[in-house]
Amino acid sequence: MLLYHCVTDAPPPGLERWTVTESLFEQHLTVIADCGAELMTLSQLVTRLRSRTLDVAPVVVTFDDGWVDFAGAAERMAARGIPSTLYMTSDFLGRPGCLTTGDLRAAMQSGVEIGAHGCSHRHLDVLSREMLIREVREPRAVLEDALQVRIPSFAYPHGSYDRRVRRCVVDAGYDSAAAVKHAFSHPDDDVFGLARLMLTCDTSAKDLARLLRHEDAPSAWHRERLRTKAYRAYRRTRHALPGRRTAGTATG
Repeated sequence: MLLYHCVTDAPPPGLERWTVTESLFEQHLTVIADCGAELMTLSQLVTRLRSRTLDVAPVVVTFDDGWVDFAGAAERMAARGIPSTLYMTSDFLGRPGCLTTGDLRAAMQSGVEIGAHGCSHRHLDVLSREMLIREVREPRAVLEDALQVRIPSFAYPHGSYDRRVRRCVVDAGYDSAAAVKHAFSHPDDDVFGLARLMLTCDTSAKDLARLLRHEDAPSAWHRERLRTKAYRAYRRTRHALPGRRTAGTATG
């Protein structure tokens, strides 16, 4: 599964690393379209995982956050018959530089699946229970009210989650959730912690081709790694400091 954020020659401040230029994106689309793998949305993948009907590894293209340049990216993907899943941060909806409800409706018409990506793009695993529930449940309600469709999937902002966050997403009624990990998903991957490969400004077409051949990255692990636990402890300490309880940047 592939993870993009922005596709533009003028990236939002602070998102330069997570922005793919328009020309590079065109090269990526050529690689994806020609790779020979089955292309599907994330929910289609989850259906196949649960039914154990995956014969070969598919390719799933996802976008996080909801920056306005996704509208153009969606048109380019539709022209090549490439489906995708967009995870929208609900507080970003209609803000300058971000997608509008009309943009989302147009994207859906071109075959884009819409998922939820929190309200304010906070690290969920440092929040109180009350704030966590809001960040998980509210974006789904906002998007379903705006689009009049069911929102089936959730993506953890920054890829940050733990057992408590996962349980909250399950209890909220989502069918699946996407993490990051920069690893290959596989048939035994947790459908509430699906691994994705993050594409950045320096991911060349050759780099992407190697990834689609299942090279240059590990398979998703089952147990949480020690460095993930250590980084969470660090973030929780910072979150507890006065003046540190902010939403942060949108990078996952």
